[in-house]
Amino acid sequence: MSATVEQVLSFLNTIAPLNTAESYDNVGLLTGSSGAAVTGIAACLDITEDIIDEAVSKNANLIVSHHPVIFHPMKRILAGNPVYSLVRNDISAIAIHTNFDMCEAGVNDALLELLGWESVGVLEQTQPNGLGAGAVVDLPLGFTAKSLAEHCKRSLDLESVKYCEGDSHAITRIGVCSGSGGDLLQRAKELGCQALVTGDVKHSVWIEAVNCGMALIDAGHYGTEKCASHRIASLLSRAFPDIPVFTPDSEHEPCKYV
Repeated sequence: MSATVEQVLSFLNTIAPLNTAESYDNVGLLTGSSGAAVTGIAACLDITEDIIDEAVSKNANLIVSHHPVIFHPMKRILAGNPVYSLVRNDISAIAIHTNFDMCEAGVNDALLELLGWESVGVLEQTQPNGLGAGAVVDLPLGFTAKSLAEHCKRSLDLESVKYCEGDSHAITRIGVCSGSGGDLLQRAKELGCQALVTGDVKHSVWIEAVNCGMALIDAGHYGTEKCASHRIASLLSRAFPDIPVFTPDSEHEPCKYV
């Protein structure tokens, strides 16, 4: 038996409640019809034209993404814009963003699983139930900054990882935040972490890390969140076994390296 877009959204709301998203975010149903019967679901990090084409070719009329396809107000929607293509192809789009960052079994938990680590607490509590952004990990055997960067590169199957050394030669407590978590550097230090693993680190944060003696690992926004696609697909496949759910073959990192 098929489900409607609204039923899929309601399920996702039980996993990652929409009301826990940050105030600046734009989550939930962003295009399409809540009453439409779902023929297939594509689960992805970002909605691109290639992913929409693949959804059409696989008869999927719902795309669930981590990053919202509509984030800032739009004054015009023209051909070449994914929103235009979604509407034209009658595809509904649901986003679960910061609410999925902070929930149990969400992006950060998926990232920790790939790294082979277990959380001992959140990096920054934002919810009354104790949940929040990122995680803190204790590793008794410890890492050097370089070996930590190498571990992240290998575990996340990345082409490159940026890092800087800290004052500690034995990193045994690490802060982890998927996506862009450079603003949590000082919070990680306050919690006794000798390193922070995240992505999208700005130059000023690298300088801050050097000045405060923290090791810092930048594994990229895509690198630390590409696990979101598979986690979303896994959750939806179990909840809606009669609906085809897939992660698009066309999803890839938007940049290249030389």
